[in-house]
Amino acid sequence: MCQPLFVWCLDPMNSAELINRLRVHAGDDFDVAWVGEGWRSLVEECHEQLAAAFPTYVLVNIEQKHGLLAFQALPHPRVEGQPYWSSGQSAMLEAITDEFTHRSKSVCEWCGAAAELREWRRTVLTLCEECDRQFPDPPGT
Repeated sequence: MCQPLFVWCLDPMNSAELINRLRVHAGDDFDVAWVGEGWRSLVEECHEQLAAAFPTYVLVNIEQKHGLLAFQALPHPRVEGQPYWSSGQSAMLEAITDEFTHRSKSVCEWCGAAAELREWRRTVLTLCEECDRQFPDPPGT
């Protein structure tokens, strides 16, 4: 599980209902979305849009990558002997996930306030002014 002040994440202790909804698409061993609390609504909304467009989508991972939300998914489970998925399905899935990656550029990963990508930090994060002052660089130091 997450260690407070070192790694913030959404897990069964702080986000049980969300993790349970995500497990339907990721599998029972899915326990953690490696993003801060401030991006919870982005994760929820991205999941809802993917589930509406692709009811059997496969969740691969949710993490912060280069300071942005990376919601990694596949349109549907791989079926042996069948084509993976169409270019249209791939484009639609990418359009949904890219929207939330783009939106995460302006939402503080820790608190959800208006923010900006802090590329000058050793650990690149999207933070509001207050969280940027409050959290060490790199986190956990």
